[in-house]
Parts: sequence; structure tokens; C-alpha cells
Amino acid sequence: MASLHDQFFREHAPAPPRLLPRRVRESLHAYAYLLPAAAVLLVFWFLPIFLSALLSLTNWRGGDTADVARFVGLSNYRRALADQEFRQSLYNTINYALLTVPLTLAAGLGAALLLNRPLRGVGLFRTLSFLPYVTTWVAIAIVFRVFFDREFGLANQALAALHLPWRPTWLDEPRGLWELLIGALRGRPQFRIPPAAPLGPLLAGPSLAMTCLIAASVWRGAGLAMVVYLAGLQTIDPQVHEAASIDGAGAWARFRCITLPLLRPTTFFLTVVTLIDALKAFVPTLVMTPNGGPAQTTSTVVFYLYRVGFSETWEMGYASAVAYILLGLILALTLIQMAGRK
Repeated sequence: MASLHDQFFREHAPAPPRLLPRRVRESLHAYAYLLPAAAVLLVFWFLPIFLSALLSLTNWRGGDTADVARFVGLSNYRRALADQEFRQSLYNTINYALLTVPLTLAAGLGAALLLNRPLRGVGLFRTLSFLPYVTTWVAIAIVFRVFFDREFGLANQALAALHLPWRPTWLDEPRGLWELLIGALRGRPQFRIPPAAPLGPLLAGPSLAMTCLIAASVWRGAGLAMVVYLAGLQTIDPQVHEAASIDGAGAWARFRCITLPLLRPTTFFLTVVTLIDALKAFVPTLVMTPNGGPAQTTSTVVFYLYRVGFSETWEMGYASAVAYILLGLILALTLIQMAGRK
């Protein structure tokens, strides 16, 4: 009887569940581990981007209820492009990027060339060179604000020690850098670019106040450029330089014909990263010139966005439109650089 009973249950019992293939189980495990990070990105990154895009099409102000806001289409974008303050902030940002990016790359490359040698204590010097980049922006901006202070700043004290008569009010000087240099060369410090000149703010150059912000940015960003360039230099085979030296190439010829071409991918990466960082500049303006500088000459696009969205009028819809205009500018410049690389 037992055998008949066991045979009956073997014939009619449900088949055991088939296990999933190993590859499928491993994929499920991987997605399970990625799920928390994906949820964080979705809630705190992608969802705000999507909501900001919708917000840029409305006239919503911070503190208003949702039923007060109404759809205005592209009016916020048209308003931003026609706003003189926004155009001024865009000019300031372009001026800031035009000087910050090349100076940062040049300073980083120079430091990397100096530290790419078997010197005693070179590791300490590399660490000290990189230290400004890992220092918080707020601390650096406070130090430079004190450095350029009109009363007791070290900048004016250094000019006094050199017996130079001009004591500029660094962070309160609205005149452009090129304007001041041309005036100094012509012996007329009050020389000005004619206001009717095309792209006057660009031709006059960044204001002296903006130049102080650029100096702080270059001092901070050169550390990252130095580390990346140093990594690129160490991938170059020393035998290439030795062969060129045997053929009679001097140090400048080796640098121009060997080092720079082989560092082209590194330079491209640093250019993209530094340019994006420059176009998003905000902290140095907020800390060193919290009112946007003299005549708004240090007000960048992000600082202007902060003012209209979070500081003064709380126009969140308009601020979102400004943010998407800046996003489009960064994306366009990045694609142009990538196309030029090809």
C-alpha cells in the first residue's frame, strides 16, 4: 500500500518550481543593490529637473499655492533674453570664463611640469598644490576678500611697499581690466572704451572686481589641473623625449612637438570640466561681492538666478527659465568642443 501511495503522489504532485537562470539571478541581485541609489537620483535629481522644466513655463512665485500659478509658455525665456540685467550677467560670465579657463590650465600645466621631476620632497609639494582645490570655496573666497580689502588688504600693502601711487579699490572698481591697461599704457588712467562699441562689456574686459574673483578661481582650480596634467605627463614614454633629444631637439621643441600633442586628450577633458565650472560660478560672487559688485559687474548668471529666485522677488518660474538657458549654453559649448576634437 505504501508503494502505491508513494507512486500516486509522485505522479500527481505538482512539479517543483524551476529556478531562474544564473545570469538572470545575478542581474536581479545587481538591480536590487542599485535600487536605493537609483531611487535617490530619481527623487532628488531627475524629478526636480523635470519639475523645474514645467515650472519654467509658469509664473509661479515662491510661497504661492499651486492654484495661483498659471501657464505662460515661453514668456519667461523671452523675458530673460530681453532683460538687460540678465545680458549683463551673461557678459560677466563669458568674461569670467574667457580668463579663468586658459589661466587655470596654464597654471596647472606649469605646476605639473615643475613637479614631474624626481625632486626631494616632491610629494609634499604636490599635496600643497592640490590642497586649495579640496578647500571649501567659502573659505577661499573669504581669504581673497580680505586680501583685496581697500583698507588693510595685502594687495594694497604690496603696492605701497613697491612705492606705486595707485591704490585701487579692488572689489569696488567697475572699470574693465583691458580698459585700465590701455589707459595705463596711454598715460590716462581714466581712459574708457566708448559705450557704443559692439559688445562693450566684452571689449572692456572683466572689471577689476571680477578680475579679483578670477584670481581666486585660478588659484583654487590650478590644483585639479596640476594633478590631471601630472597623470597625463607620466603616461608619456620617456624614451620619446630621449630620442628627440638625441636628434637635437631642444626643451621648447620637445614640449611643443611632443608633450603638448600627447596631452591633447587631457587638455580637452580639463577644458570641458573647467569651462562648465566657470559658467556655473556662484560662490566667489556671493562671498566676495554679495551685492553683485560695482554696477553689477561681478553678477554671474547663477548669481542672477539666485537673486530673482531666492533672494529678492522669489520668481521661481522665471529663475527656472534662466537655469535652462544656462543649461542650453553649457550643452552647446560642450558639443562644440566635442565636435572640434573630432
